[in-house]
Amino acid sequence: MPPIHQTSNEHVTFESIKSLDSNKTKALLTSVLRQMIQQIGLNMRKPITNHLLYVVALLSTGLWSFQNAHALSLKPRALLKRVFKPSSAFQDLLLSRRTINDFESNLPSNWEHAVEQAVEAAIYAPNHKRTEPWRFHLLGPEAIERVCQLNAELVTASKGEKAGEKKLKRWRAMPGWLVVTCINTKPESGISTMEDPTSLAREDYAACCCAVQNLCLSLHANGLGTKWTTGPVNFDKGFNKAAGLPSEEYVVGTIWFGKAAKKPDPPAKKLGTEDVLVRHA
Repeated sequence: MPPIHQTSNEHVTFESIKSLDSNKTKALLTSVLRQMIQQIGLNMRKPITNHLLYVVALLSTGLWSFQNAHALSLKPRALLKRVFKPSSAFQDLLLSRRTINDFESNLPSNWEHAVEQAVEAAIYAPNHKRTEPWRFHLLGPEAIERVCQLNAELVTASKGEKAGEKKLKRWRAMPGWLVVTCINTKPESGISTMEDPTSLAREDYAACCCAVQNLCLSLHANGLGTKWTTGPVNFDKGFNKAAGLPSEEYVVGTIWFGKAAKKPDPPAKKLGTEDVLVRHA
């Protein structure tokens, strides 16, 4: 059976199905069911209601989409547990995110929709003073090239020409670039510095870091890997001009994103939960 046609940013979920009339809904679910039966390899001798229940479980947990079908490896019983315990699915999402160092060369067709969703998730991060200090700069080819050249110049100056050329080649291979910045919000009185633990500057930076985590998790949920970079070029005096950033914003980090060329192994943790969770009387 040929793949079912979908628009680049459309996912099959309850929300998308509710907008269809009954005939279209029936046709869509039938098509989805047939494709999933083939891909999952379910036993056709089982009652058809079992297959329908499996499809409904995938849809209700938000795990099935034509762009991201990683949930197909789950056994029906394991998946049904997620329907009744959605926190498990969220915990799995948190624990399965990885820093990606190697990406596929091309972004998937739905990447812009995924970025928009990720930014929406990011701006719901905790923000004590409600200053909403975060900004997200999606770099285009020209800005990316300027940043790559600037970084290569810095590397060449410190490590030599060959190192600069190697770094330039690697950075040019990064498929997606999103620079997260923080606005230097002026307090109502006094001077706000990072050294003051109660300062607006520290509150805003912490909020932006929370936003970056939300951003990366949302992209991960849509099948895109990320790497949060904070190399010296991000804080070089020429970076804002190269990336096209306003002077009143400072960089929190550059987020590279795209389809992971391979999934890294989980990092070895030096400390476990019991090592860092201190229970007090």
